[in-house]
Amino acid sequence: MTWRYRLDTAYTLKSPHLAGICFCNEWLRIGDGALTIPAGYAWDGCSPAWRVPGGLWLGTPDGPPGIDGRPPTFYPSLVHDALCQFAADVPVTRAATVALFHDMLRAAGMPAWCAALYAAAVRAFGPAAFGGDPHPAT
Repeated sequence: MTWRYRLDTAYTLKSPHLAGICFCNEWLRIGDGALTIPAGYAWDGCSPAWRVPGGLWLGTPDGPPGIDGRPPTFYPSLVHDALCQFAADVPVTRAATVALFHDMLRAAGMPAWCAALYAAAVRAFGPAAFGGDPHPAT
């Protein structure tokens, strides 16, 4: 698989959406309300997207490059992809992951209407359940 992005340095985010969550593996650590993703983690940005000949990507736009050269979805898609990759094991709820994604988009400067649209797509097409969601009665 071809990844669109790869972290050069570790990324850490503190958020109230992560309060009370404890999780640790090679690619994702959550504790004390903070999440850390180590350098080397690779992801595909906003989905769905496909790489076509010539190095172009078609699909969900990540947005225009900001002053740091990264689109506004760079870190929100990083965090959401890492949480989705380990969705069954991370004790976070689906609602918290969508809210975190939305809040990160807004913090990155995305207009409210656009952040709401992207968050709605994540809610509709992302994983249906995470490890922190209530499990149906058997």
